[in-house]
Amino acid sequence: MSQGIQYVRDLLHRMTIKTDEQGREIKNSQDQVSWKALREAERLDDPAMIDAAKQVLEEARDDETRANVCFLWSHLAKNTGHSQAVRLMLDEFAKTTKMQTKSRMMWSLARVPEVPDAEPFLALSGSRDGSIRREALRVLARCRPEEVKGRLIEIIRRSNDEYDIIYTLWALKELRLGEALPDVLALIESPNGEIRSLAIRFAADFGEGANVPLFVAALENDRSPDVKWSAMEALDQWGGASETKIVLSRVKTIVSRQRKGGGQLPMSELMHGISFLWKVAPNKEEVNKLLQALRTSKADKLFEHEAKWLAELMKGSSGG
Repeated sequence: MSQGIQYVRDLLHRMTIKTDEQGREIKNSQDQVSWKALREAERLDDPAMIDAAKQVLEEARDDETRANVCFLWSHLAKNTGHSQAVRLMLDEFAKTTKMQTKSRMMWSLARVPEVPDAEPFLALSGSRDGSIRREALRVLARCRPEEVKGRLIEIIRRSNDEYDIIYTLWALKELRLGEALPDVLALIESPNGEIRSLAIRFAADFGEGANVPLFVAALENDRSPDVKWSAMEALDQWGGASETKIVLSRVKTIVSRQRKGGGQLPMSELMHGISFLWKVAPNKEEVNKLLQALRTSKADKLFEHEAKWLAELMKGSSGG
């Protein structure tokens, strides 16, 4: 154990060093000792390090050490499956009075497999401090669904804060709380494009084919690229032959414009559109013609990963 304690002491020390190994100031954070130490901590998978970290924390209970030990515990909990690490994190969280330190600890708690006590975070989800509220919402996404669903649904019903709603939608999605769908669909008229996009993704996950008309309307009329992407993904999952015309029109619009950047990974909106057409109407003349043209298109029509994906999709086909 003494060797493990010494290792944790050293690792925690290195997590505080913002220079390189020679003590030089550097611009690239990836060259910092602390950055490398954090990546090392993320790989910890020895359960013995849980108690070792606890003993080191008993030696020095300053806020920096407490926050960094919780970072270690969060990854040990994830990599080993030991719930003891999470219980220790919750104990330290209860002892902490500084909200800045609590915020850092919640950042770590949001990354563990499950948080067994939702109560502290339910309370903080009503904090006057927006950053504290949102960190608490991230932790609630790791709590038992039955303990938090009432609070999460209350937020999307009553909150006027767009960021709180966005964080809550992510929490509902991660917790697989499909029963919130009626309340989520009420957000489809939100002026915030990210909220509308998340509402469509939620409807695709939990409403199945019943919301295809909603996806069509979003793809056709919404001006947000994020919303169109989510709508196309939803149609790729749930659409049928009657949606061919709208999807084909959107695919043509995408490839008619000069495209910049590297595309959306792992599946771009265009790839979802092509996937839909390939499944639903590969023998339709206009669809077949477009797919074959894209297959031999110039680089400005398809990004490299899209071109490779399309070639694989159409492999072995002589004409769709």
